[in-house]
Amino acid sequence: MSVFSVSGSNNDFYSMFFNTSGSNKNNNAASIFGGGNTAIGDMSLIKSGAYKKLLKSYYATVKESDSNSNSKSSGSSSTMTTAQASAAKDSAGSLKTVETDASALVSSLKELGNRSLYKNKTDDSGNKILGEKGEAVYDTEKISSAVKKYVESYNSFIESSGKLNSTSILNKTLDVISNTRKNAGLLSDIGITIGDDNKLKLDETKLGKAKMTTINSLFAGSGSYGSTVYSRASASGRLANSTAYANTHGSSYTYRGSYSMLGTTGSNSISGYM
Repeated sequence: MSVFSVSGSNNDFYSMFFNTSGSNKNNNAASIFGGGNTAIGDMSLIKSGAYKKLLKSYYATVKESDSNSNSKSSGSSSTMTTAQASAAKDSAGSLKTVETDASALVSSLKELGNRSLYKNKTDDSGNKILGEKGEAVYDTEKISSAVKKYVESYNSFIESSGKLNSTSILNKTLDVISNTRKNAGLLSDIGITIGDDNKLKLDETKLGKAKMTTINSLFAGSGSYGSTVYSRASASGRLANSTAYANTHGSSYTYRGSYSMLGTTGSNSISGYM
């Protein structure tokens, strides 16, 4: 079996990554550069310069690969391999920072996604507490605190992950930014606006007057905005951790020809991290 083969498939790694037709349409390169429903079609992201960073990182990898090939053909034995050059891009410290920030973001989303957060307040007897006009009363202080944590952890994640060169992590970060912009209207209704640097700003006065149903629909339930960000942040954290470990503990090919990233859990082939 070729070292470039993908387990359980007749496709080689090159075809899997670059082919944008047929059964391999949903591949990594297509998700970044393909048309249709992809983040590359979001003009606001292109204008913000986020995609420029992603593209520069991608073509830098291609340039390194070409340079290494030329050096090897000239008989140089000291040239760093493409895999080594890629692994050296991001320090373990910067990757661990992304992992920590991603974990904090996931934690804040767990709190906001808990439906019990949006239940009516009750008295000691378990009866619902109602306002002067008979309206439901919520623990607005607790909800506001959870939203504030989310904004802070979101901004930290966007800043730290945006400093990396890893195209895989950057692509997930861009998904987070894209989904946030798509929900800009609802976020604005609860006092959250998006700055030119893609970070969030919170108007606590407006948040205090926001409808609980709006906050609930944004962050709770499968398919919500919150669940999408949760998924991307979780994946980014796992990838940052595995990459940091691989950078400091090495990597190798398994006896089956799959590329192993040591210290990871789950799939041990490189396709699991693209």
